[in-house]
Amino acid sequence: MPSATARPALAAALLTTGLLGVGWGAAASPAGAAGGDFQLLDARVAESSGLALSRRHPHTVWTTNDSGDSARLFAVDTRTGRTTGVHQYGAPVRDVEALAITPQGRVLVGDLGDNTTSRSVVRVFWFDEPDLGDTAGGWASWELEYPDGPHDAESLAVDPRSGRVYVVTKGASGAVYALPRVPSRRGVNRLTRVATAPAVATDAVYLADGSALLVRTYTQVVRLDATAFDEVGSAFLPLQRQGETIALAPGGSRLLVGSEGVRSTVRVVDVPSAPAAPTTRATAAPTTPATAAPTTPATGSPTTPTAASATTAPSTSARPGSPPVSARQVVWGASASVGLVAFALLSTWLARRAAGGHR
Repeated sequence: MPSATARPALAAALLTTGLLGVGWGAAASPAGAAGGDFQLLDARVAESSGLALSRRHPHTVWTTNDSGDSARLFAVDTRTGRTTGVHQYGAPVRDVEALAITPQGRVLVGDLGDNTTSRSVVRVFWFDEPDLGDTAGGWASWELEYPDGPHDAESLAVDPRSGRVYVVTKGASGAVYALPRVPSRRGVNRLTRVATAPAVATDAVYLADGSALLVRTYTQVVRLDATAFDEVGSAFLPLQRQGETIALAPGGSRLLVGSEGVRSTVRVVDVPSAPAAPTTRATAAPTTPATAAPTTPATGSPTTPTAASATTAPSTSARPGSPPVSARQVVWGASASVGLVAFALLSTWLARRAAGGHR
């Protein structure tokens, strides 16, 4: 949740987001068009700030509230939105912001929130995934510290191939930090900064095969390469009140994105695709028009046809490698310009008002 000192900037950002939404919100296809959207019907889930797909229970996700709640998780049926279990784990939580589940079925609760960037140590509580129904159990934890001072973070993700755990910070200059390969329950584990990350990240999840790390912000989901953490794709998300969560949908081929608020809706969206690998073409020896003979396609090693290879080559007037500009991109560009102008005007007004208040 934003601190009081950050509210003017957040207001400006949200206004900009709303203006930008004019351009892309209508163009985005409804997430429920193919089914799968659901509402968190339990009024106790007022600030869903973490979401994770169960490894034990079909059609089930776990969610947790933001700071201010006790140490508990809610199991929710993705077909109905009804709560099917509440697990009390009794830990001394401060600002829970993220959930993840390891390939071995260990629930990780990220107590990573730090709006004032004053926590020298944050924690990840963990325990085995519980049964459904009303349950209670113990916990263990890892204490974590950043190598470059405190950060606010709301994202926790586990690489399903290696089991390595990562934290993504939420700042304007976000970053990906790795926990030690084998975190210790004794002493403080020092995180390692491994890459930059999208700004204002509110949650993250790995694809089921570990091929990409998906980071969500208030407005979009960004696909990062799982090895170098380079951005390789992105997509805008449906407008939500305060987009906080992302998780794999049942089956693992799509995503769930959620928001804070009582009876908030969890939407089903597609995974942003990565660009197709470039294909090479055989180059024939130059010939003169008078002697040129019909040629047959060069043969080589067999390849699998792709959508990219089936398209016609761009005209010579187009810049090499530049994709065609769609109507949606034109609308988005215009909306972005309007949003940036509005942001600048609002920032100037806020600065003048603040200066006048200190006279």
